[in-house]
Amino acid sequence: MTTQAHAIFNIALLSRQGKPYRHRYALIGAVLPDLPMFIFFAVEAFIRRTPQHELWNTRYFIQEWQNFFDFSNSIPLIFILLGVAYYHLNSEKITVLAWSMLIHCSFDFFLHNDDAHHHFFPLSDFAFQSPISYWDAAHYGHIVARIEVLATLAVSFYLFRRLQTRASLWVLVGVNLFSVAGYSVFALT
Repeated sequence: MTTQAHAIFNIALLSRQGKPYRHRYALIGAVLPDLPMFIFFAVEAFIRRTPQHELWNTRYFIQEWQNFFDFSNSIPLIFILLGVAYYHLNSEKITVLAWSMLIHCSFDFFLHNDDAHHHFFPLSDFAFQSPISYWDAAHYGHIVARIEVLATLAVSFYLFRRLQTRASLWVLVGVNLFSVAGYSVFALT
């Protein structure tokens, strides 16, 4: 799933009436597993000036980058965070953040093919290569992307009633416009 879809789904799943702060921690938890990917892109594209084709077909698969990605997508490490947050810190905020990370990883587990993460790092280097991909046309990416955009829009309508500030409503609308525009570009390629 795209990062913005993760964010919208996780906020909808983890938000509660009367606890608007949960939106923030669900959002952070939804984005954290993808943060290393943004750092990778910034380093490779802007600092090293790696051509896009090489970036995604070669550099992405270098073991050091894979380890960097796997750290924030590690289900065992996230379970440790969840246990510490819930049992030792008694922190609802960090617990929501950890649940959001787990939800993100659960979706990714089933939506990545040859770019699958090692979700059981550091215990195992196993990477489940799903038969479907959220982006790769060779693995139904055009169909999955269309479903993702429609589901994100539907969840956004549900979420729209729960958001309490004008700024958060505008952000939700903006994210959806960005998603639809991104899908439109993807569908045309």
